[in-house]
Amino acid sequence: MSETQGNPSNIDLSIVKPYTPTEAQVKRYTSRKIASAWTLFGGSLAVLAIVIVCIILFVSIFHVIVYSAKIIFGLLIVLIFPIYAIYNLFATFSRVKKGQFSFYSSEIFAKNDKGYIVKGISTTGLSFIDKADAGAEKAPGAPVIVVNMKDEFDLLGWD
Repeated sequence: MSETQGNPSNIDLSIVKPYTPTEAQVKRYTSRKIASAWTLFGGSLAVLAIVIVCIILFVSIFHVIVYSAKIIFGLLIVLIFPIYAIYNLFATFSRVKKGQFSFYSSEIFAKNDKGYIVKGISTTGLSFIDKADAGAEKAPGAPVIVVNMKDEFDLLGWD
């Protein structure tokens, strides 16, 4: 089980209470977090492959080589993105293995176009990590489980 690893600065512990999750909740959270990291990695590789194919087509078929600073900057970002995705994958695996995440219970305060606002959490735009939880819109005052891993917050619904 994961216990509270300290108090991140954007959690007000007078409103948000530490929560002891069930094994099923921990498993659901960690599996969704790992799946999210794999999705980011796969997406970055797909974008990289598309860019490489486009470069090969432009050079071989159209004999076009562009030396624009904007294009070179864009290519650097596309090349750095998979490196970040690999870092994110290993960091997520490491945090899950070490149990470096905390569960809290709170209530929905409101919902805006960016996501949910939760009482006691200064971060706005929170969303549910599990699509099954996100199905029905939650009303203000609905209880939620807030999970904190590093500086990221995710919401879990009650089982």
